[in-house]
Amino acid sequence: MNKLLWLVYPDFRVSNPYQDLLARALSDCGLNTRFGTITDALEATQSSPTVFHLHWEDTIYATASSENDARESVEAFLVELAVFREIGGLVVWTLHNAAPHEDAFPILSDRLRRSLAKQADIVHVHGSMASDLARRNGVSDERIILVPHPNIAPAYPNDIDDEAARRYFSIDHNETVFAFLGAVRSYKGVDMLLRAFAEVHRMQPKTQLILGGRQGKSQEGRYLMPSPGIRQIPHFVDDGIVQYVLRATDYVVLPYKRILTSGAVALALGFGRPVIIPDLPTLLEVVQPGREALVFRTGDHGDLVRAMLEACEHNWDYRVHLQEQALRTGQSVTFAHLATALLGCIHARQLMVGK
Repeated sequence: MNKLLWLVYPDFRVSNPYQDLLARALSDCGLNTRFGTITDALEATQSSPTVFHLHWEDTIYATASSENDARESVEAFLVELAVFREIGGLVVWTLHNAAPHEDAFPILSDRLRRSLAKQADIVHVHGSMASDLARRNGVSDERIILVPHPNIAPAYPNDIDDEAARRYFSIDHNETVFAFLGAVRSYKGVDMLLRAFAEVHRMQPKTQLILGGRQGKSQEGRYLMPSPGIRQIPHFVDDGIVQYVLRATDYVVLPYKRILTSGAVALALGFGRPVIIPDLPTLLEVVQPGREALVFRTGDHGDLVRAMLEACEHNWDYRVHLQEQALRTGQSVTFAHLATALLGCIHARQLMVGK
């Protein structure tokens, strides 16, 4: 029999290392991994056993110019998916988000998710809240696999020290540095972070904030300084610069209004950087206050200021302690763990279907 083909859709490797790291780990398990559409999967299953692994399902209709076009794209996909399963293909769906970010067609999105919940052989989630969401969409327990978000730090260069990183941003060694890293979206609370930092900086002038996410029109240059204490990278952060942001910082601040899975938390921990986060249950599954995180009440501007001021008071020894804890947590789950777990579930599913 031909080697199992693991076909992944969509291909977001340019902007997100998650899929590339997983594909490499699956290849290390002896699988043939490729990226392609459900049409490609239908063709491939004619010659080899095939798994179709779907991520970020709203991509199926993301380019549609109208709701009618989006509906047609979804219906065509679901028809092909059903045929794929009928001829022996297996479907894995990773449930990354509670809902697509800023989705134009929420009713259609809900219909797609409920259909995927019925057809997917395996639904991979990163936490118990996502497990509950999968169940509410109709996924039975035996089809759910929970593996936390793996460490994505290995996708980035990591060959400088903290001192070099601070020199890159012209920041003194005795300043407390906060950072935000990731695409700037409304649910991420960057507006509240800016207001909170302005207060913190007035009270603690030896503080800096690095904004590593594009906002507005891209500009040239290493960074901008739009207001006191803020260094803003005015374009998408290149992979080679990620280490400069994270190694220059003491705390990564992620004031999300809502979140199901945070790659930014995984990245910060993987670089050994503690996080300042809201008390969302999905995040408190990953980190603990005082271990590798400081926590504030979700949406509470004043409590975010309090947490950041508390961070400023931490001495060097305690900051090192938090960093060590963060690194241990960040490295505790690898993509090799995820690949092995997924493959085990697929083999079990193959045996079940074979009966």
